[in-house]
Amino acid sequence: MLRAMIVDDEELSVQRLGILLSESGELGLCAAFLNPAEAYEFAKTNPVDVAFLDISMPDIDGMLLSTLLHDLDDSIDIVFVTGHDEYAVQAFDRNALDYLLKPVTAERLSRTLDKIRKRHRFAAAAGSSAQVLLFNGLKLYRRERDQVQVKLRSPKTEELFAFLVCKGTVSREEIVDTLWSGLDKNKALKNLNSTLYYIRKAFDNGESDSFLAAGKHEISIREGALRCDLYEFERLLKQVRQAPEKQADLFRRAEALYTGRLLQGKDYEWAAELARSLERQYIELLEAGARFHIGINKPQQALHYFSEILKLDAMREDIHHEAIRLYAELGRKNEAFRQYRMMEEMLEKELGAKPDLRMKHFITKMGP
Repeated sequence: MLRAMIVDDEELSVQRLGILLSESGELGLCAAFLNPAEAYEFAKTNPVDVAFLDISMPDIDGMLLSTLLHDLDDSIDIVFVTGHDEYAVQAFDRNALDYLLKPVTAERLSRTLDKIRKRHRFAAAAGSSAQVLLFNGLKLYRRERDQVQVKLRSPKTEELFAFLVCKGTVSREEIVDTLWSGLDKNKALKNLNSTLYYIRKAFDNGESDSFLAAGKHEISIREGALRCDLYEFERLLKQVRQAPEKQADLFRRAEALYTGRLLQGKDYEWAAELARSLERQYIELLEAGARFHIGINKPQQALHYFSEILKLDAMREDIHHEAIRLYAELGRKNEAFRQYRMMEEMLEKELGAKPDLRMKHFITKMGP
């Protein structure tokens, strides 16, 4: 059952809408708030499918709250509820699913529920149609729970598919300039069309149409219609940055998603900078996770995150220092010495340099 949240500073309105939703049997009410700030904090750590928002609220009005919620998760459906119909145009400018006038009636709410039902039926079908994993290579599954991978016809078909998934929406001109730069433009466009055909053909019953939209001038992956580890990772990065002090579980989820470099093993020039950028962001996330766990006195978990950073960037002398100090704090002197020797050898081999004297003194003070 879909999870609904109500936010309205009028208690009677909250109660009335809550009763109507309960009687409908369509949505499960996961939370109701009179304070929009509290609703926003709740949404940071709890999944919400549909948010019913009053527009006229103090401090954070419904329009602003809808923007904040979409920054957290752009798949949340927004339904505005208000006593003033002059907000209608502005509401739909915010990509609201619907707009309800108070007092809300069961008959009018049923039409809103129809819209929600149709939207989520499509999303569920699309979400089960294909899953793409871009970290640590390229893996494509016809359905999210399939164990057998879809094999595309050729390396160029794979590259076009990966390019479209990474770009989201891209012009035909940019595609041919990137993937068929050495060909005559007309021939390149023909190659593009035939390669798109082979992508579609890889799916039974034309199921690729549920996520692939090919127009005259541009081609796109329909938003929310494809399960992709890259998309989920980017959403989690955004959530962690907004409130890292409350997102311990998101650190773990992001780490589970980043199984290796983006499109690892694929020699795609266009993907190189994106892969480097994602790796940098992942390292920043790991460091944030380590600092967070130090702050809540969980040195073992912090040590785990520092160790993961060093697997990706062994040149980070500052992270070696952090790991050595944590080993010492945990009473694991042998591992602290071993970490120091690893750092010492790395600096000598790669830079012809010696460790920071302060760390050398720290190690010396630890004794044998």
